[in-house]
Amino acid sequence: MKKAWIITPAMIISMAQAQPPVKETTGFHHPESVYQSGNNLYVADIGTAMTPVAKDGDGFIGRVDLSTGQLADAHFLPMSGKLNAPKGMAMDGNTLYVADVDRIVGFDVVSRRQVAEIAIEGTGFLNDLVAGDGMLYASATDNGKVYAIDLKTFRYEALPVDSIAGANGLYYAGHKLYCVSIGNWSHPDGTVYIIDVRNRTMEKQGDYKGMLDGVAVVDNTLYFSDWGKDQKGLLLAMNLSTKGVKALPGAISGPADFTISKDRRYFIIPEMLQGKVLYRPLP
Repeated sequence: MKKAWIITPAMIISMAQAQPPVKETTGFHHPESVYQSGNNLYVADIGTAMTPVAKDGDGFIGRVDLSTGQLADAHFLPMSGKLNAPKGMAMDGNTLYVADVDRIVGFDVVSRRQVAEIAIEGTGFLNDLVAGDGMLYASATDNGKVYAIDLKTFRYEALPVDSIAGANGLYYAGHKLYCVSIGNWSHPDGTVYIIDVRNRTMEKQGDYKGMLDGVAVVDNTLYFSDWGKDQKGLLLAMNLSTKGVKALPGAISGPADFTISKDRRYFIIPEMLQGKVLYRPLP
């Protein structure tokens, strides 16, 4: 006898939530980073020109409604003032912190007003941000440092570990800071590192080299993006036990600082060179 399957409304909702509502969101110039908060996706766009360190005042944060995949507000932030070339983002409460060239700017996402500004001396290329355990961590691509910023006092210091050439994407979990890098700009040889922020130690992970940008971890798998050659970028997965790396299918033109949806069902990837945000299911 065949078993009869009854599809309930709850099952329909669950199946609908398993996949992103659309394959892509358009309407950006050069989206560099994405951050999800509930059904809001904040997208950092460096502006009309591919100039990630220019203080040209044409950067902005867009807001995508993830329930529809549509761009709800192309210039959600700043409501007043200027952003130059916003990149990595992190949140603490209602405050969205944004890395902007040589400073970190905080915005209250409810009032949309600027509530903080932290100038970081010695760098002109702040890149990614991540928050954890009362701290912000910021990578500086130009000097290879990773800064730790106290969210109560805004005092900061460079972590006392070896310089990471072209330090880029960051991910924080369990007192471990995962960092991927670009390496040498003329011959990208960036790789993957894990920094233990308690013991102040750092360890290289595997032998993969490339122009690495974004990073995220799910269970024992580290996902990272590589710009590749001839605009044929890709996402890759590293087994953190064996350090084996495999490429995920599908070329991406400029896969920048991606994230994984809060339900861990799909990647949200800024395709920087095409002005899009892409949505792809996890393997």
